[in-house]
Amino acid sequence: MNIVITGGTGFLGHEVIEVLKREGGHTIYGLARSERSAQSLRDQGVIPVDADLTNADRLRGTLKDLRIDAVFHLAAEIASQRSRAKLRAVNVDGTRHLLDAILPHKELKSFIFASTVVTGEAKGALLTEDRPLIVETEYGRTKQTAEKMLLDAHAKSGFPAIIVRPCHIYGNGGWFGGIIHQIRKNSLRMPGNGQNLWDVIFVEDCAAAFIAAMKHGKPGEIYHCADDTPVAMGVFVAEAARLAGGKTPGRAPRFLANLAFGKDTITSVIRSARTSNAKLKTLGWKPAYPDYKTGLARTFAQ
Repeated sequence: MNIVITGGTGFLGHEVIEVLKREGGHTIYGLARSERSAQSLRDQGVIPVDADLTNADRLRGTLKDLRIDAVFHLAAEIASQRSRAKLRAVNVDGTRHLLDAILPHKELKSFIFASTVVTGEAKGALLTEDRPLIVETEYGRTKQTAEKMLLDAHAKSGFPAIIVRPCHIYGNGGWFGGIIHQIRKNSLRMPGNGQNLWDVIFVEDCAAAFIAAMKHGKPGEIYHCADDTPVAMGVFVAEAARLAGGKTPGRAPRFLANLAFGKDTITSVIRSARTSNAKLKTLGWKPAYPDYKTGLARTFAQ
């Protein structure tokens, strides 16, 4: 298959590429805004294409002559981005630009969009695909807007949009790499009391979920991605600290954490939720690391 990936140099994107490479038989193109990104993609065995989600003309011109069977749209500004303009420019406008560039490709079989269930305080509720999410952050709003855009395109023209909503993705890299670094420096402080439920997924399992969505997902559908075992944030962080050889982090008042990192970031961290993976499992997927202990053990063994 000919596959285009955005966010290929990111935490999840790197792992999705590794899974595709192990499968073999794919030609993978990765969007690259700079020569540095292009070289990183080459190092992964990916063909870089000169394109930027925020530049519609450049994006359309780069993709128009490619044969594209599948797209993984993983690039995004995340909750820690405090600029609403930047969040919208990438997560909403960038998705629109990509959709417009891909629409002429009638050979397209699937367009898998990385959304999120981490949008606001759910008070420990079980999140399923048939109920609206509580949305309290600008990041969450941009992801919901992009979802609607893609699902409307499916309803209007049959565009093969498939939405995957991961929870907190952890592993050897990404935001969690920063957490490990702070633990080892004894500089991490947790906002809140640590009793809020975290729905988590190990990055290798998350990547496998996106591949399952490409192969078996139904266009127009949403799939939630989490492991089998919700865990209190404090318990998760304490286990990470133990494996990292550091001390269990102390607490920080929420108002100070809001000032330091931004309200939306802290809302995302201390919200309490569980996420159902039952629908995703109908695609033949199941987590190889079904709980935080097995996933964290794998993380620190790498």
